[in-house]
Amino acid sequence: MAQMRTTSPSEMERNMEKIIVIFQRFAGKDGCADTMTYQEFEDFMKSELCSFSCNQKNKDVLKQMMKSVDGGMDKKPDDKLDFQEFLNLIGGMMVGCHAALCKLPEGYKPNPSNKKPTDMESSMENIIRIFQKYAGKGGDKYQMDYKEFESFMKTELKTFTEGQKDPNIVQNLMKQMDGSVDDKKDGQINFQEFMNLVGGIMVSCQEAMLRSTHPKKP
Repeated sequence: MAQMRTTSPSEMERNMEKIIVIFQRFAGKDGCADTMTYQEFEDFMKSELCSFSCNQKNKDVLKQMMKSVDGGMDKKPDDKLDFQEFLNLIGGMMVGCHAALCKLPEGYKPNPSNKKPTDMESSMENIIRIFQKYAGKGGDKYQMDYKEFESFMKTELKTFTEGQKDPNIVQNLMKQMDGSVDDKKDGQINFQEFMNLVGGIMVSCQEAMLRSTHPKKP
């Protein structure tokens, strides 16, 4: 994603990039685009995920959410979220949404809403839908087998796979993710494991974007 493109980005790449851009837009309000302060996080939640934050009875839910991941990666609880911590939070919400969607009866159609989804909501929903599209090819929309994962990687993250020197990168990634969450080495990856992989790629891309826009002074 952060590499020079010769083709148009895939749907997955567009949604991953959009999440990075949204994070940087809110994080950069104080001049520092690599971390979110509590105020920036609150602005983000109330603007991009209002359907979640506005329906909470607990008025301190946003502070509690931020505290739950603050320092989770850098071991520095500093009232700021870096991009990895932000993704841990968003990824957890997406896992919950995916699980809820999988429980719906086949052919279920929600009532149409007059409210247009935000950019963040659209990106989160699209990534869930893309996972289910590839995972469902074998009949199990909860998990991807190797063939489904390979198809996903070579179609949706072609820019990433083609830029790797390791010819077995897809197989090695699958082995790395398989069982990392559910402890089941069964040749399948669930949505949480999938999001861990996608999140890792997004973190690398975000770091590359920051380096390109804020190069270090010699």
